[in-house]
Amino acid sequence: MKFLSLFRAVLSLCVLALFAGCKAGGEAEVPVALTWEMGAGDIEPGYYENSFVLKNISEAPLAGGWTIYYSQLPRYVKQEGNPAVKVEAVNGNFFKMYPTENFTPLAPGDSVRITFRCSYKLDRNSHVPEGVYWVAAAGGKEGKPLPIVLNALPLPSPESLPGYPDAAVIYESNLRLKDAPALKQPDILPSVKKVVPAGGDVVLDGKVALAYPDEYAGEARLLKEKLSALYGLEIAGEAPVTITLETLPDKAKAVNDEYYTMLIGGDGITIGAATAHGIFNGTQTLLAMLKDKEAPYRLDAMSVEDYPDFLYRGQMIDIARNFTTVDNLKKLVDIFASYKMNVLHFHFTDDEAWRLEIPGLEELTAVGSRRGHTTDESRCLYPCYDGGYDPDAATVGNGHYSREDFIGLLRYAAERHIRVIPEIESPGHARAAIVSMKARYDKYKETDPAKAAEYLLSEPEDTSRYASVQYYTDNVINVALPSAYRFMEKVIGELAAMYKEAGVPLTTVHLGGDEVARGAWLGSPGCRALMKEKGMTKPHDLAEYYITRMADIMHKNGLQLSGWQEVALGHTEEAHRQLRSQVAGVYCWNTVPGYDEVVYRIANDGYPVILCNVGNFYMDMAYNGHPDERGLDWGGYVDEAVTFSMLPFSIYRSLRTDGAGNAVDLDKAERGKVVLTAEGKKHILGVQGQLFAETIRSFDGVEYLLFPKIMGLAERGWNACPAWGKLTGVQEQQAFDKALALYYEKISNIEMPYWAKNGINFRLPHPGLSVKDGNLYANTSIRGAEIRYTTDGSEPTAQSALWEAPVKCDAPVVKAMIFYQGKQSLPITLKTE
Repeated sequence: MKFLSLFRAVLSLCVLALFAGCKAGGEAEVPVALTWEMGAGDIEPGYYENSFVLKNISEAPLAGGWTIYYSQLPRYVKQEGNPAVKVEAVNGNFFKMYPTENFTPLAPGDSVRITFRCSYKLDRNSHVPEGVYWVAAAGGKEGKPLPIVLNALPLPSPESLPGYPDAAVIYESNLRLKDAPALKQPDILPSVKKVVPAGGDVVLDGKVALAYPDEYAGEARLLKEKLSALYGLEIAGEAPVTITLETLPDKAKAVNDEYYTMLIGGDGITIGAATAHGIFNGTQTLLAMLKDKEAPYRLDAMSVEDYPDFLYRGQMIDIARNFTTVDNLKKLVDIFASYKMNVLHFHFTDDEAWRLEIPGLEELTAVGSRRGHTTDESRCLYPCYDGGYDPDAATVGNGHYSREDFIGLLRYAAERHIRVIPEIESPGHARAAIVSMKARYDKYKETDPAKAAEYLLSEPEDTSRYASVQYYTDNVINVALPSAYRFMEKVIGELAAMYKEAGVPLTTVHLGGDEVARGAWLGSPGCRALMKEKGMTKPHDLAEYYITRMADIMHKNGLQLSGWQEVALGHTEEAHRQLRSQVAGVYCWNTVPGYDEVVYRIANDGYPVILCNVGNFYMDMAYNGHPDERGLDWGGYVDEAVTFSMLPFSIYRSLRTDGAGNAVDLDKAERGKVVLTAEGKKHILGVQGQLFAETIRSFDGVEYLLFPKIMGLAERGWNACPAWGKLTGVQEQQAFDKALALYYEKISNIEMPYWAKNGINFRLPHPGLSVKDGNLYANTSIRGAEIRYTTDGSEPTAQSALWEAPVKCDAPVVKAMIFYQGKQSLPITLKTE
């Protein structure tokens, strides 16, 4: 028996050596191949079945002593009995599988199927497991992580998945756009308020002169750069045409600070405003009118009077889940500014990363901005969202902005009249900060205990059990710790110093405040003691304590607090009185059925509100249910028509279809709902889009989800009360269809060619398909796009048949795509039988 035990031990060591096998040049090689396969949906209520197939591709038996890690959007995992290979969550969206005592060594060439159940659903390819890697262990030591190329099999019968776009429905919907009016020169996005045509024209060719006072030098410089780079127009001291930037003779004429006028005629173009921001808006209108023209640029004579309805028109960008460079963010700032948007909500921290250097808290970026293989998170956070397992690699999982990077971004945005509002997610969604400060604690606890605990955000004795929406069990700051407030004051102070150095005012910091999991703080001795001291009776009292205390801290620092809608919900009247005067904006996001009244309740209660409706303005919602469309769908699908249909002062009528795609009776949508009062209406400050990045893996993906749907956001922020919003019944539908058709004409003929020319990625919609009386009909919302189709079941290509007119069709399956400006849509399938 001793000989047998010795033989097994030697064999085990040999096998482990082979696990990290070797190629000819000594490079480590994974001994397995891995395939993922979808199983039955709803195998039990709320769960689907899926499998990994593990194949031994080495020349030796595969025994134990290994772990395979992978990432996947959060879900619970269930396995029955005593599996040979156990699958379990490590944390959040990071999982592992490993052999149990029931695992039988796998002979070379053999496979084992690992079947288990997951909660939620899986109906799109961007939600399958990813970021798979292998780690072997021997003698208590782990080997080097090695990547595994996962073979994820296509989802079965994608056309049968719930939410798969219906080609016939798209066809009928596109018919509404067939009578689009011809575009005129002032038909830009966002739409101008008032245009009065005049006789004649102005021709810009070769050289133009630019006249302006010193106070508009920055706006003049940016205009000069754009005229040169985009349109080849040289700014000269003397030229046939002069562009003049001037202060309005009568500043009282300005409706608000962003009001401007523009006069085109004679031998010049004059842009007038009461502020530099107004001048900037006028220059963007001029540049927009040139987009679809060729040199020489002929502009019809006219006068323009224009201003935004909302002074807050923002877009939130999440760089915590998906890191993008500061240059990419500057590119977005420039694009946003061209559509007269004026706020960048900078979401630089969340559970998955902290992306901004904070002097004195180096661990926030040394640990919190890096994701990779780790057993204790002392050097980096766990991998997630396919950011890779190497914390030093240049991936979307790793990276941060230096202090200098951020100061440069602030200046760049300010030049373009965009405010940058930083968000410090707290007390929930704070895992990256919590882990980083624990790493700091562990670094100094032996040498300097006071320094170690100075900024600690968690309590070692806390036994609270909870799971956040993203399935984290340790992502809530302990609000009873004095060190938590020292941390927040330190970060806010460093932010303020950066803004000061940039020469840009900081007026508010967004606190987050959303989605604190039920059960947080219940096992904390410190929280129990605080509740007893303050006479608190429920966990929400702790949240209120944190929010009001942070509001006071910000007030002390000359700032106002902003936050998601939770910061204004469920408080005592005393807390409400305090917060109403100390809050700059409540960002109302949850407008799914059953929660949509909350928005107007908050506004009616006297809080300043930013409309962030998930159903209209969450850009991370997928365009539709096609399995190859990236994005989420818990708040519905969002495309460019959905953003356009949003009505700030009638949010119940902002979604024209329900979750199943059925038309909503808009005339009944407001019945029985909370009414926005006249006073409440004054508290609606603006609109904002959100781009959370759980499913984004590149900057191309950022642009794909933003363009063209951001155009509806820009339009509604500038023009909050479209004419069709005041109508009902058939008249409303007809007016909406006409406005939507014009909107698509602008996107098709002006914006998409401009994006293609200037390297901006964008998404093309599916074509509509219909077979009637044996003929195939097709259409698209994008004017000028080609529709290519097949009838043999193959995927269309740019060489497939071009649909130009009804064509005989008796095929059981038609597939089609559209091609335009060097882009192509995803294919869509129409089954005719």
